[in-house]
Amino acid sequence: MEYRKYNSYPHMRPEDQAIWDRFITKNPEAYNEVFYDVPVGEGAQIPKGTQENIAIDFKILTQWKIDVVGHKGNNTDIIELKPNAGIGALGQIQSYARLYKKIAKPIEQITPVLITDKLRPDMELLAREQGIILIIV
Repeated sequence: MEYRKYNSYPHMRPEDQAIWDRFITKNPEAYNEVFYDVPVGEGAQIPKGTQENIAIDFKILTQWKIDVVGHKGNNTDIIELKPNAGIGALGQIQSYARLYKKIAKPIEQITPVLITDKLRPDMELLAREQGIILIIV
């Protein structure tokens, strides 16, 4: 999708959308294109005997979902939007980045990015040490 503000984004909660909209306003040239609600991981095991068309939907519904995948050149950012983000969000975004690497082109530079609205104690230090870009908007 084109990187710009929309009235809504797939499966994005209002508080996450507010953070994303502020980020877009402050960073209008950050990405060439973005994808929302990107499924990664294996998903739950599909019950035996499930019809093929239902099985595909079942897998997608039970996979982990990345809030935003942003592309610019050969760089790909795996973006988690989290109000008042704590240390659990750091593990979440690292996990999403690892799962995305399984499906991404090996030439891409993949960077985990956590965008939040408040800076909590120790988050800058922990994010930096784990190679996560932390953005407060």
